[in-house]
Amino acid sequence: MRSASRRDRSRREATPVSTERSFGISSPPVARLVGSVSAPILRRRRQRRSAEREKSIRAAALRIFRQKGYHAASMQNIADAVGLYKGSLYYYVSSKEELLVRLFEGRADQVLGELRAITYAKGTSTEQLRAMVRAYVLGVLRNLDSVRVYLREEHALPPAALRQVHAEQRTMRDLFEGIIGDGMRDGSFVGTDPKLAALALLGMCTWVHRWYRPKGRLAETAIADDFADRAVRMLSA
Repeated sequence: MRSASRRDRSRREATPVSTERSFGISSPPVARLVGSVSAPILRRRRQRRSAEREKSIRAAALRIFRQKGYHAASMQNIADAVGLYKGSLYYYVSSKEELLVRLFEGRADQVLGELRAITYAKGTSTEQLRAMVRAYVLGVLRNLDSVRVYLREEHALPPAALRQVHAEQRTMRDLFEGIIGDGMRDGSFVGTDPKLAALALLGMCTWVHRWYRPKGRLAETAIADDFADRAVRMLSA
């Protein structure tokens, strides 16, 4: 009896005290604690991987649209380029048209922002025009694939997206027209039709995408500087 009593007492002493009973709280299982901590981290990782995948899809689509043309390119071409099954590609984008729209979204934002900043800054009409032409030409040279697809495929866009593109084009032209008009009024530039002059300059600057080669003899900045000086000379009194 004494031996049995001693064994019972030792078992009671060895039994761990429950934190639920001792503190009156419910302690969640360890697995639940780990899951609650790691879930946001895992979600951010998935979001980051998804964003990286979408970026690679847009880059592949841009390259393939430039090489093949929008109408000749297929979703299978794009899926192959990024190492996805065609069905998996539709998880990220619903159609080829949606991909084209995404490629055009925000395409002109950076250059438009730079041009607006130049028009708001202090300076003569000549200084502002030179800076604007330089910024515009650099924007073309540093985004050759985008510009080529933009110019060739804009009419494949759905109506709403096409209207947005045309609005951006008008804004670009208006910024140049405003500075040229100021210069014509203060005698810095010759001529009486700033809109026509703006269209001529933009046509000249945009056409650089047709012949520029990144490994050619002239650097981007050298071409941009030359075009900026050339534009000023063309309009100077």
